[in-house]
Amino acid sequence: MKIFFDENFSPHLARGFAAFEAGRRSEGIEVLHVRNEFGQGSPDEDWIPKVAQMHGVIITQDLNIHRTRQLAELLDNHKAGVFFFRPPKKGNYGYWQIIRWVMKSWEPLKHCAHSTTPPFQYKITPRCHEPERI
Repeated sequence: MKIFFDENFSPHLARGFAAFEAGRRSEGIEVLHVRNEFGQGSPDEDWIPKVAQMHGVIITQDLNIHRTRQLAELLDNHKAGVFFFRPPKKGNYGYWQIIRWVMKSWEPLKHCAHSTTPPFQYKITPRCHEPERI
C-alpha cells in the first residue's frame, strides 16, 4: 500500500514515516509525499487520479477537498481513499503537535486503510485518533 501525504504536510514528516515503515518491510507500506512524486503545486485534479490508480491512500489537512463538490466527486469517481486530519479550529497547531498527532493515529489509520475498500473518506481529530467515516 502507498500512503501519500499531500502538500499540507511537510515532506520531512513523510520522509520520517517512510523511514519508520522501512523497518517493517513485511507490511508492504510505502510512504510518499505528493510534492516529491508529482511536483510542487501540482493541482489536486492531476495527482488525485494518479494516486487512486496506484491504489494509494491520501492523507491531507485540506478540508477544501471534501467541501468542494468537484473535488469530492473526483475522489469518489477515482475510488480514492482519503484521511482528513482536522486540526483544532482555535489556535495554530504546531509542527511537533502534528508529528505526535500523526504518530498516535498511524496504526489505526493503516488498519483502516487495509480493511476498507475505496472510495472512502475518514476524518481524524487530535482528540480521537481512530478514523471516523465522513
